[in-house]
Amino acid sequence: MGGKSAEHKISLISGREVVKNLDPKKYDVLPIVVSKDGVNWRIGEGKKNFKFEILNLKFDLAFIAMHGPYGEDGTIQGFLELLGISYTGSGVLASALGMNKIASRRLFEQVGLTVPKYIVLNKKDDPKIIFRRLKLPVFVKPSNQGSSVGTSFVKNKKSLEKALKLAWEYSAHALVEEYLNGIETTVGVLGNYNPQALPVVEIVPKTEFFDYKAKYNERLCDEIVPARIGKSLTKKAQQIAIKAYQTLGCWGFGRVDMIIKGQKIYVLEVNTIPGLTPVSLLPKAAQAAGIPYHRLLDRIIDFATP
Repeated sequence: MGGKSAEHKISLISGREVVKNLDPKKYDVLPIVVSKDGVNWRIGEGKKNFKFEILNLKFDLAFIAMHGPYGEDGTIQGFLELLGISYTGSGVLASALGMNKIASRRLFEQVGLTVPKYIVLNKKDDPKIIFRRLKLPVFVKPSNQGSSVGTSFVKNKKSLEKALKLAWEYSAHALVEEYLNGIETTVGVLGNYNPQALPVVEIVPKTEFFDYKAKYNERLCDEIVPARIGKSLTKKAQQIAIKAYQTLGCWGFGRVDMIIKGQKIYVLEVNTIPGLTPVSLLPKAAQAAGIPYHRLLDRIIDFATP
C-alpha cells in the first residue's frame, strides 16, 4: 500500500481496510507500506526501512492495494514477476493498458466499443485544434492518472490553458474529451476466463463533476445501486463492461467507468485496481450482489496469478 503516486493516501486507506478485513484464520498478513517517494518500504507503521529485507521474505501472495502510477500501471507487477511472487489483479500488460487512457481508448474503438470523441495533445501541439474538433465544455485529463487526479472540466477558452498545464504536470500527453450529458455509471467485474459483472452503480456527484473530492467524500456524491436504468440497459452495460475488461486482458477484478446517454453507452476507462476504501464503488457493488467485503477479498485472492 502507499507508493509513489498522487493517490498515495487513498492507497493507504485501501490497504488498511484490506488488512482489517482479511480473515486472520485464513491469512497471515504482513502489511508493507511504500513511502511517497518510493524509497522506504516499511512493515506496517514501523520506522525501519525493510526494502531489501522484503526481497528475501518468503510469502505466498502479494495483495496489491496501490493505486495510480507505479502500483496500478504494471510497474509493481513486473517487479513481483521478476521475484517470482504471485500477486492479485491484472498482469503487466493489462495494468499498463488500463492506466493509459489513450492506449485503452484506441483498443476499445478497435473492438467496436463506443467512446467519447477525443483528441490527444502534447506540449508542442497547438491547442486551437480542440475548437476545430470539439465543442465546449470538455474534459482535460492526464493520460495516466486515476481518481480524477489532474482532471479539469473546461467551460470556456480562458481556463483551457490552465487545464492543459495541469494535465501535463502528470503526463506527457493530455486527453481532451467531449462532455456527455448523461448518466455516469460504473460496473465492477470479477473473474478471469469467465468474468462476472456486478450490479451497475449510478454516480450522482454534487460537485461539478465526479472529481477527487467527490470520490472520497460521501457527502459530495450519491451512489445508487442498482442504477436507475432498466433491465435491458443494465444487461447491456454489464456486457460492455466485460468486453472492455477482456479487451485489455484484465484478470481477477476491475471496474469499468461509463457514461449512458439515451440508449448509447460510452466506455471511459478500466480501473485495474479500483479503490477498496470503505466508500469505494467496487465494495458497494459487491455488497449489492450479496458479497460482503471480506468475501470480496477472498475472491480477489482466489483469482490471483498462479
